[in-house]
Amino acid sequence: MVEAKIQVNDLNAWYGDFHVLKSLNFEILPNTVTAIMGPSGCGKTTFIRILNRLCDMVPEFHHTGEILIDGQDVFGADIDVYELRKGIGFVFQKPNPFPMSIYDNVAYGPKTHGMKDINEIVQRSLEQSALWDEVGHRLDEPALKLSGGQQQRLCLARALAVNPGIILMDEPVAFLDPISAQKIEELIMTLKRDYTIVLVTHNVQQALRVSDSAAFLYLGELIEYGRTSLIAETPKDPRTEAFLTGRFG
Repeated sequence: MVEAKIQVNDLNAWYGDFHVLKSLNFEILPNTVTAIMGPSGCGKTTFIRILNRLCDMVPEFHHTGEILIDGQDVFGADIDVYELRKGIGFVFQKPNPFPMSIYDNVAYGPKTHGMKDINEIVQRSLEQSALWDEVGHRLDEPALKLSGGQQQRLCLARALAVNPGIILMDEPVAFLDPISAQKIEELIMTLKRDYTIVLVTHNVQQALRVSDSAAFLYLGELIEYGRTSLIAETPKDPRTEAFLTGRFG
């Protein structure tokens, strides 16, 4: 039996008095793509921000329950948040390259963590993000001169450069044209060989194309979780069916 990479046990989360996530229980297997689906405001982004403790930056955030990554509670007293975040890459909705060169964007994390062979890491990460052939000859150019799609793949390369075990993606193609979005989707399906990927999306068709499993959240509750194809073919809850068929969301 395959051990879960991420285990969610009775997770509740609040922003002040607002109960944003309600008693979530599910597990994510290694080397899979899991789509977190649901309408706006259902708690999708909050969930993935909890995984690497980004919610710590919101003063009124608090939680109960636990999230185990490789058996360790991310909120455990012995957890080094700096090391936790090193092992969990995050690709945001809007491309956010640093205002520095292409090379320095990818090298930033490895240098910060004292890693060796920076040139090799930069090349490998750009190859993994299908960007090396496009930018390998101009690494000294400003990253902000790249197209939107290239910037998002650069942000992916930056996340990969520190060897994370998990990659979190928060609607990573929301601001991209269809061709650039397709490249990101193709990368997601390739990268799961080496990483566990959690993808927030409101796009049902995207979830069907790239994910192995899907969680449907509605008003903070986990309505359904399972193999994406089965949820799409035979949803168990009428709210899931309504979302999948576009009647709300």
